[in-house]
Amino acid sequence: MAKTETNMFGAFNPETFTKAFPFATQFGDMGKDAMTASTASAKASVKSFQDVSAAMMRQAQDRVSMTVETGKTLAGAKTMDEAVEIQSSYFRNAFQAQMDGLNELAGIYSTAMKDCMEPFSGYAKGVMDEAKKAAPKAKAS
Repeated sequence: MAKTETNMFGAFNPETFTKAFPFATQFGDMGKDAMTASTASAKASVKSFQDVSAAMMRQAQDRVSMTVETGKTLAGAKTMDEAVEIQSSYFRNAFQAQMDGLNELAGIYSTAMKDCMEPFSGYAKGVMDEAKKAAPKAKAS
């Protein structure tokens, strides 16, 4: 019985494959690098969530403390003018604390995005460098 080809395009020729994809032997390394980058990104993401949680908890505790202290001070007010001044001061301080807290969170989120994407930027640069090296070789073939 005659031997039949299992591939409709003919026999697989590794040399042809290597010419078409000069960096084909590096596919495994690229997959490993992608997994390493994904792991580093996930670790940075978890750290960022922890940082945000800690900042929000600290800010909430500060707001509660500020409210309690203002309540104690307000309870000791002798005149209506004094009470209005205490409340006005509280609102100014609370607004400033809220703005400061939002700025702190914005900084954490900005750092988080940078830290989460940084492992991929190195990986992507490596892939692009390899592709640029391979392009002239593929044209010559």
